[in-house]
Amino acid sequence: MKKNTYLLFLFTAVFLLFTACIKDTDFEQTDDIVLSPILELDFLFFDINSESFTEFGVNNLAITDTTNLDFLNDEIAVDNLIMADFYFKNTNSFPIQFTTQYQFLDENNELHYEIIIPIDAGTTSNPVVTEHNETIEDEGLVNLTMAEKVVVNILANSPVDNLDGNLNVQSKATYYLRIEQ
Repeated sequence: MKKNTYLLFLFTAVFLLFTACIKDTDFEQTDDIVLSPILELDFLFFDINSESFTEFGVNNLAITDTTNLDFLNDEIAVDNLIMADFYFKNTNSFPIQFTTQYQFLDENNELHYEIIIPIDAGTTSNPVVTEHNETIEDEGLVNLTMAEKVVVNILANSPVDNLDGNLNVQSKATYYLRIEQ
């Protein structure tokens, strides 16, 4: 009895295997494949106190830093980047205002894109958070992908020699790509 049940089950399984519906595979559909990856990357981070400014002279009005962006002018980014979002969060406990300036430059130091963010004054007991979003599309993307580096300038509107406080900057970049066959 067990053997008959086993054979009946085996016969039914084999029968269903050979009579199942199968749709032909259309390999021409590979031309219609579109990938839309979203890349979220940390962009720039720094924490500055009043001592950071003392290295730059008597007026202590600016700090400058340069970061290479080797991937923005890569062929994949140039051909497939459809939008870029930059998010900046600035926490200021200095009692003065700052301006941060992000200059996207090519290898000849020519400016192709610029982001300027005013940062409100705060106190050590009550730091002020300033947030900024920058969405870059269309012609702005063409200019952005020409950049090989970003120069960050932190500009103070008055000397900071004897002031207590910190300026903390955090940023994130989100790149939206569209890759077609």
